Amino acid sequence: MRKKILLTIKKIGINGEGIGYYRKKITFVRGALPDEVVNCEIEEENNKYIRAKLLSIKEKSPYRVNNIKREFLESGAYGLIHVSYDKQLEFKRNIVIDAFTKYLNVKNIENKIEKTIPSPKEFHYRNKNQFPVAIKNGKVVAGLYKEASNELVDIKNCPAQHENGNKVTELIKMYIAKFKVPVSISKRFKGIKYISTRTSFYNGDVQVVLIANTKNVENLNKVVAELKKEKIIKSIVLNITNDKDHLVMGTENILLYGKDYIIEKIGDINYKLSANSFFQLNPLQTKNLYDKVVEFAKLEKNDVVLDAFCGVGTIGQYVSKYCNKVYGIDIVEEAIKNANENIELNNLKNCEYFAGDATKEIPTFKKKGINFDVVIVDPPRTGLENLAKHLLTLNSKKIVYVSCNPSTLAKDLKILTKKYKIKIIQPIDMFPGTPHVECVALLVKA
Repeated sequence: MRKKILLTIKKIGINGEGIGYYRKKITFVRGALPDEVVNCEIEEENNKYIRAKLLSIKEKSPYRVNNIKREFLESGAYGLIHVSYDKQLEFKRNIVIDAFTKYLNVKNIENKIEKTIPSPKEFHYRNKNQFPVAIKNGKVVAGLYKEASNELVDIKNCPAQHENGNKVTELIKMYIAKFKVPVSISKRFKGIKYISTRTSFYNGDVQVVLIANTKNVENLNKVVAELKKEKIIKSIVLNITNDKDHLVMGTENILLYGKDYIIEKIGDINYKLSANSFFQLNPLQTKNLYDKVVEFAKLEKNDVVLDAFCGVGTIGQYVSKYCNKVYGIDIVEEAIKNANENIELNNLKNCEYFAGDATKEIPTFKKKGINFDVVIVDPPRTGLENLAKHLLTLNSKKIVYVSCNPSTLAKDLKILTKKYKIKIIQPIDMFPGTPHVECVALLVKA
């Protein structure tokens, strides 16, 4: 029989869980908030920590929001949706402070970490979903998995997704059921595995990407015929995924209707987004983020900029009017193809893009005598990895680091501070209702 304990929650964890201490051992309780006293049940215990399940709340936080739909609490994706928004912003700054305290031993680092910039929209701020599909009790469901389980929670009217994305996702589920389109519930079955939509906040256009493990999906043409009737749907793509790897999307796309891209706009720059393009998920807040990059970089007309992990060229093209030249590098070839299309779309003459690994391309730039005044990096959650050491060889006067993971940001800055000084770290809330926090860090040559 599992042990039940009474616990006082002291702070918030990096994944949004409440943290208390039972017999001096750190204890994580999902759904609990700081200053709450909770009854919980120990689910896992080892020498380092305890994980416990929240049973009831004896003393409730004044910042707790009630009446949250059960499916959102259960899905594991909305770790702070039960918290008032102002308090979410405070928690996110604390998450950044805790990460830097743990991984980077810099005195009074909290003095360099600003208050979190709120999102322009607390709800329906997200432009893209990527929901796995399953058959549950004879119904087609799509959504998110319960935390630490294989049980899929059907998500309707997702609080984060753009309203058009929610509408189209429900239509797709309805038509898959109506026309008995096969769903791949495991590798043994061929059919649809994921439903993905991307909505342009610029004009409301929707791109549908149906991700399957076969090119021949029975009755899919009937689904497409119905979806074509929706004026907001401008692109339908079938993406072929490979069951042998762990990536959601494959590299092969088959255009089923419309164009193979939609247009998003940030500031005065247009971006072509195809099925595999990486793009920031909160376009309205993205403008605030990019404006912060511009503010920190303080680019001069003769500056040459390296945009590493450039994706479709979003940041580099946004800052290009303030500098002499932008060189962008990304390992994803389709992203570079989109970046070059975006150059033409925006008639930009001072941006140049290369497909490849930045760690290998940097020596090539140096051989060509290209020196970078400012480096902008926007890596995935894993951080810079080997690139951090290579950036030290560039002798750039500034590095502007855009991060979606405070822990890897702090680890990377531990390397970069061998030659650079941290001036300021700006948390930005890209994902309300979740514990995720984006940061823009400015480093200047020491």
